[in-house]
Amino acid sequence: MRRRTLVIWVVAAVIVSTITTWVAAESIRSPAEIAAQAAPPDPAPILVPVVKQVLATKVVTRGTGRFGSPRELSVTASELKTGPRVVTSLPRVGSEIEEGDVVLTISGRPVFVLEGAQPSYRDLGPGMVGQDVRQLEEALERIGFDPGPVDTSFDAGTEAALRALYDRHGFQPVVATEAELAAARPLEAELVEGSRAGAGIQLPADEVVFVPSTPLRISALPAAVGEEPSGPLVTVTSSDVVVDGFVPVEEASLIRKGAEVLIDEPDLGITATGTVSVVADRPGTHGADGFHVFFRVAVEGEPPPGVIGSSLRLTIPITSTGAEELTVPLSAVSLGPDGGSRVQRAVGDGYEVVPVRTGLSADGYVTVTPLDGVLAEGDLVVVGFEPGAPAGG
Repeated sequence: MRRRTLVIWVVAAVIVSTITTWVAAESIRSPAEIAAQAAPPDPAPILVPVVKQVLATKVVTRGTGRFGSPRELSVTASELKTGPRVVTSLPRVGSEIEEGDVVLTISGRPVFVLEGAQPSYRDLGPGMVGQDVRQLEEALERIGFDPGPVDTSFDAGTEAALRALYDRHGFQPVVATEAELAAARPLEAELVEGSRAGAGIQLPADEVVFVPSTPLRISALPAAVGEEPSGPLVTVTSSDVVVDGFVPVEEASLIRKGAEVLIDEPDLGITATGTVSVVADRPGTHGADGFHVFFRVAVEGEPPPGVIGSSLRLTIPITSTGAEELTVPLSAVSLGPDGGSRVQRAVGDGYEVVPVRTGLSADGYVTVTPLDGVLAEGDLVVVGFEPGAPAGG
């Protein structure tokens, strides 16, 4: 019995020793094994497809829509009139004025709007000569009143056309006698041939304003009825719509007059096109700060509702590939030992280096042309690496 017990204890000791040895062996690792287990997993490549597309560089900024060409209208005093003058009627803000319309009245007399580059600076009448007479006759002819030969002489044809203009609007023209003209005529007019008006129908200087173009839109009324017409009376704009914007100084050199512009604002459902009409020659003008340059876009066609007064996105294309070309993300291109550009294309379980020539870059992509090897739309190229999944769960 004692002998059997001894044998059992010996066998148990052997088993325990064996198990202990096995556990210890499993727990012991060589330095190489420890280093291998501590090393990070191999990085996994990030692959993206080669895309065939049109690339275009562009400047994107914002601007505010408004009516164009704002200007203030005022009148020149007439030598034919004496006594106090007051504004007796004004147009409605937002109304449109065509060439030949009466924009306001002063002491009950009309003020006509006509197109012309030269401002009204003197009373005009029979016998007078000058480019301002030609300008008047051109305007009268445009609005349907025949002044006869369009020249620099105020003659009977000019008088007849002028009378017809006044009649259309229900006013009597000013008719002066020689005595009245002599009393009102400035002394210098006696010294210049063609500056002395004769008796007949006159156009007083304060009954016409010349503007570069029509129609006009009334945007503000700096004067009020009953006031003396001594300053700006009406603020007008053209009926054209423009968008005023600003760009950083470093981008200003990219913008050229005549450049096409996409105008949009998705939240308002606005989409339009235009062209750059003005680019300031330095920063800090038209309300810009010292780090921005002003530019203006003329809206083409009928502007969509909501443009006036709205903040709008302006996209100005600068250069374009024109046609679709192979493109890859900028991060896919690296420099080879020879200094040339290259990409890595996935081929089976490996990667092939493809030398390329790069072109236009925009929006994070660059055009590429393979110089050696194959590269096609849809091929996968390496743009970077991310840590791989750790082995062994």
